[in-house]
Amino acid sequence: MALRNKLSKNQKIVPRGLKVMLPHGGLPEVISPYLIDLIEKTGGKNGPIGKQFVAQPEKEKKYYSKNFLDPLCEDENEVVPGIVYKYRGKIKKNGKVEYYGRVLWITTRFCGSYCRFCTRGREIGMPQNFKTETRSALTKKPLLTNQEIEKVFKFLKKRKEINEVILSGGDPLVSPKDYLTKIVNGLVKLQKSGDLDIIRIGTRLPIHNPSVVKRWHYELLGKIRNPFLMVHINHPAELTDSVLKVINNFKEISGASVFSQTVLLKGVNDSVETLYELFVKMTKEGIRPYYLYQNDPVYWAKHFTVPIKKAIKMWQKLRPRLSGVAATARFVIDTPSGAGKVPIPEGGAWNVDYSAFYDFQKKKHNL
Repeated sequence: MALRNKLSKNQKIVPRGLKVMLPHGGLPEVISPYLIDLIEKTGGKNGPIGKQFVAQPEKEKKYYSKNFLDPLCEDENEVVPGIVYKYRGKIKKNGKVEYYGRVLWITTRFCGSYCRFCTRGREIGMPQNFKTETRSALTKKPLLTNQEIEKVFKFLKKRKEINEVILSGGDPLVSPKDYLTKIVNGLVKLQKSGDLDIIRIGTRLPIHNPSVVKRWHYELLGKIRNPFLMVHINHPAELTDSVLKVINNFKEISGASVFSQTVLLKGVNDSVETLYELFVKMTKEGIRPYYLYQNDPVYWAKHFTVPIKKAIKMWQKLRPRLSGVAATARFVIDTPSGAGKVPIPEGGAWNVDYSAFYDFQKKKHNL
C-alpha cells in the first residue's frame, strides 16, 4: 500500500484533453510540458500552479448553468467578427470626438495551456462543430477568415471614436505567424494613418510555455508604436528565469511596456504574503502591476472565488505595504453586466460602505 501511494504521488501529470472539458463544451485539459514540469516542482496538482491548470471536474460542473456562460455580456456586444465593443466612445453633433472608446479583438479561441478559471471558458478550446449556446464568431472555428479581418479594419477606420484596440483570445500570440502578422500590420497601418492610437496585446503565453515565443514575435510587436503587453501572472512561482527572459526580450526587442494582470484565486494566491511577494517581484523585474481581479462569476470557477469581504480585507492589508511603484495595481470587480471594471477603495484609508457599489451605468450591485 505504501509503495502504491508513493507511485501515485510521483506519477507524472498526463493531460486528459476532451475527457474533462466543461459540461457545455470548452476548456479541455491542455497543459504544456513546461507547465507540467513547473507543477511537479511546486506541489503537484494541489500546488499553486497545479490548481490553475489541472481540471477538477466535480468542482467545475457543480454549479453548471447556461445562464452564467457569458456574464460580462461579450457575445451580445460583438459588433463585427471578433470585435467586442462594450466601452463605447462618443461623437459630438459637429463630428468631433467627445471621448474615445476601445474595443476588444478576440483573435482566436486557443491558448498555450488552459486556465481552469478562464472567463471565456464558454468557448476557449471548444472542439470544432461542437453544439454550444454561445454566439461569437470564433465559437465554431479557430481563426477569423481574411474577409472577416478586412471587415474589422474597415470598421475601425470608419469609427473615429475608437482609438484603442486590445488583442485577446484565447491568446493572440499562439496564432500562426502569417495570421498574426496580417492583424498586427493592419493595426500598425491604422496607427500610421491616424485612425488608431493605442494597441494592447493580452497574453499568457510567456507563462504557459516561454520556449514557443520566438524572435518573430518580438520583431512583429516592435512594429507597433508604443506597444502595451498585458501579461497574465498569478503567482510568484510563475516568474521563472525562462519567463523573465521572454518578458525582458519583449521590453528590449519590441520596446513594449509590460503590465501585469492577476486574478485573485482561492488556494492559489489568496494571502497577503503571496500577493505582496508577487507585486514586489514583478516590480523588481520591470513589470508594472496593473489589475488584480476579483474572479469572474462563471459557473466553472466558483470554487476559486474568494468571498468579496475577505478579499477587501486582504487588499486593505496589502496596499499599505507596497511602495508607490508596486502599488500601481487596482483591485477591481469586472461587473457581470459588462458595465466596467469598478475599483475597490484602497487600504482602508476612507470610511466606505462596502455593502454595495455602483457600476459605470449607475446600476447598484450588493456585496
